[in-house]
Amino acid sequence: MNTKNLLSVTALVTVLSLLPSVSKYGEAISAVISYTNLPRTLQFFARDTQDSALVSYTGTLGTTGYDSVYIEVYRNNVLWKRKSNKLNYSAGSAPFNIGQKIRCELAEFKFKFYLKAGSTSTLTNTADSLICGDVYLIAGQSNSHATSSSATYKNEYCRSFGVQTANFNGNNYSPADTNWGFSKADGSVYYFAGPYNVGVWGLRLQELIRNNYGIPTCFINGGRSSSTISMHQRNESNPTDLTSVYGKLLYRAKKAGLADKVKAIFWYQGESDGTTSWTSYLTKFRSLYNSWKTDYPNFSKIFLFQTRPCCSEQYASQLREVQRKIPEEFQNVELISTAGIPYYEGCHFGYYGYQWIADIVFRPLSYYYYGGTDTVNMRPPNVKAAYFTSTAKTEIAVLFDNSKIANWPADTLNQRMKDYFYLDGQTGRIQQGSVSGDTVKLKLFSASTATKLTYLPTVWNHDDSLVYGGPFMKNSRKIGALSFHDYPIGNYNTTRLDLTAIVEGYYNVASNRLSIRDTLKVIVRRNYSPYQAIDSCKIIIDSLTFKGNASFLNVPTGTYYLVIKGVNILETWSKNPGVQLISGSTVSYDFTTNASKAYGNNMISKGSKFCLYSSDLNGDGIIDGIDNARVSNDAFSQLNGSAPSDLNGDRYVDGTDVVIVDINSGNYIFKKAP
Repeated sequence: MNTKNLLSVTALVTVLSLLPSVSKYGEAISAVISYTNLPRTLQFFARDTQDSALVSYTGTLGTTGYDSVYIEVYRNNVLWKRKSNKLNYSAGSAPFNIGQKIRCELAEFKFKFYLKAGSTSTLTNTADSLICGDVYLIAGQSNSHATSSSATYKNEYCRSFGVQTANFNGNNYSPADTNWGFSKADGSVYYFAGPYNVGVWGLRLQELIRNNYGIPTCFINGGRSSSTISMHQRNESNPTDLTSVYGKLLYRAKKAGLADKVKAIFWYQGESDGTTSWTSYLTKFRSLYNSWKTDYPNFSKIFLFQTRPCCSEQYASQLREVQRKIPEEFQNVELISTAGIPYYEGCHFGYYGYQWIADIVFRPLSYYYYGGTDTVNMRPPNVKAAYFTSTAKTEIAVLFDNSKIANWPADTLNQRMKDYFYLDGQTGRIQQGSVSGDTVKLKLFSASTATKLTYLPTVWNHDDSLVYGGPFMKNSRKIGALSFHDYPIGNYNTTRLDLTAIVEGYYNVASNRLSIRDTLKVIVRRNYSPYQAIDSCKIIIDSLTFKGNASFLNVPTGTYYLVIKGVNILETWSKNPGVQLISGSTVSYDFTTNASKAYGNNMISKGSKFCLYSSDLNGDGIIDGIDNARVSNDAFSQLNGSAPSDLNGDRYVDGTDVVIVDINSGNYIFKKAP
């Protein structure tokens, strides 16, 4: 690549323009300009909270005789704005700072920067085809950045920056490769790589966002084929190490001026960690996550792809289980299932398989960032509980949440679904399977003492050396259920709870929705002293319905207190004398309808809803000056990102959060319990 676009708009470096330039009268004029900021042709700018971005020229003019600088801004090649600033010289030089915000829309902007001396204007810089929109990163191994000659889509509102290097992005990065360009995925320069390569499904996502929401996007793909998670770790002594996978991606994001503007990260990796390295995968993911939070501080979501039986090693099933459970620790991780996606080739997908992946990802992406409403069954079925249905132990019920299994799958490629469930690691124990509501029932050949259940093989079919290609359990939108390994089989029929609850700070009365999908912990306690905790689970409260589903394996029929905890909420107990839960059945409980649903009426009214109090940050059961000080200090520091002090869930700690804790601490709100 050439280096005509070497600098980003935010790069704090100096560029000397040694004119002669040409005035509008065709005269040669000499001037020396030292730029610290200037836009570049095809540059992408991330939109702010006002759906716009500032494009600016800053620097110093080292030649006297000019009275002002000005810019002309063209929208789709029609003059749209003109701005001018006077120059003030000191010791023969004059600083300048002039800019204009551009809107996030399907429009391209051109900037022209002029020096003016009396009636003579000198054009010194032109930056064409600038756009404003949203920024995303892709990382992982080959399935994250695969190319196809069929991926011919090209659009001026789908941009990328820099190069995936040769050798499947394995070669060292050249610091001169800093051009902007239209996103590609055809592999026309390097197979699985090349300038502006975003991968087939990345390009499809950009197309879908552009067509459905009219939002330009910049995707930067830093995938590296055949890479382990260890190869993606940050070099702490040199984060932008151009020999490392992590450093190459970070270098590009920083040079683009977008590292602190990333909205979400897509992580498709794991096929190379099916060896004994699976045991350290969670530790390595934690490290990678913390590195991302350091270098891309404002991302709010990670879309994590669970791998499927593929070209991997003997512990791939255990590795997939680690991936499945990652959202239990990282609440901003959204799981994407790759099981059952068609056009699979044993390790990679064909062109239409990657298109299918993009379509699956697009629904939750739309929901989180673009107000998408097509949310029915957008998530993969995820095992919630497994238990014997009777004391005879000849049938196991497997309960799913997120979405339901649509039906028991037919045989595929001479393979039968019942043979790919494993009881304590052994196959051939299941006589037949069926689906009833949100539950899969597995009828056994004989009574079993098994304690663990696994779904899907590690890699291969049982009767040949082919990579397992199905059947798969899927929901009604053909999204495959997440694989699970050694899931515990419970002793009771599962006790289920449909819980409705709203956290005060996250609730917007006007829109009647939460700002985030909230994760709460539900503890089941006996309703007599000493109120022993007998089971608990984490649930996700939907931002539109305010509902979450809890399942308990160790709760026989009886009356219990439900205790709700969260990141920054006041611990809240259910009404006295408790709630009746029924083993093997589902009970609904709605905190939002009346203050009396909480012990001691300990909730706050917002609009027509009753909400759990926000702002007990240290979890001591009292909202007081300690909590107030923490929120106020974080607001003073302008803390952003995911933080307990972000009481309203907008990812910024500011005055709106301080107002909430001020009121609650002023009223000295405290936990009420028996």
